[in-house]
Amino acid sequence: MRIWPLLPLTSWLVFWALAVGGCESKAPTPKAHDHHAYAGHHAAPAEPAAKPDEPAGPRLETGSFLLEVASVQPKYNVGKAGEVEIELEGRGEWHVNQDYPIRVDLKAGPGVGLQQKELVKDDAKEFNEDKVRFVVALEPTEAGDYEVSCDVSFAMCTDENCILEKRTVAMQVKVE
Repeated sequence: MRIWPLLPLTSWLVFWALAVGGCESKAPTPKAHDHHAYAGHHAAPAEPAAKPDEPAGPRLETGSFLLEVASVQPKYNVGKAGEVEIELEGRGEWHVNQDYPIRVDLKAGPGVGLQQKELVKDDAKEFNEDKVRFVVALEPTEAGDYEVSCDVSFAMCTDENCILEKRTVAMQVKVE
């Protein structure tokens, strides 16, 4: 069997499949099962990037979003409930994808108990295209300095593009 006569036809089909398949008039909505392997490859961070296993700090800002974890009150005391706030805001033409299942996985040091270790869209105090805000309760059980970290999965979009993100931010909580 000769394959030589098929090469021009195959090349022509591949060319048109790429040309037509690559054109979309509306940005696709990421699906919940999409993998986050490409997160962060499209937006340049405003500060040096953290290593993949390390939190970026309490605040991470890129050209497409601001992600921050912050104390709600000035200090935390043993046995007295407190709160931490997680905020995500779009930057410029970027907005939070309302259809993507946003998720926050929380971890805290041994002296701080968390009311919830997983937050989803329904747990948000504020959820719109411009801003998403979560508030999580914590109960300090021992005096000391502890880290509260948040692994946040979300999607940021423009009219032409959507980018899946998975980022980690962390803050120190001083318990007296």
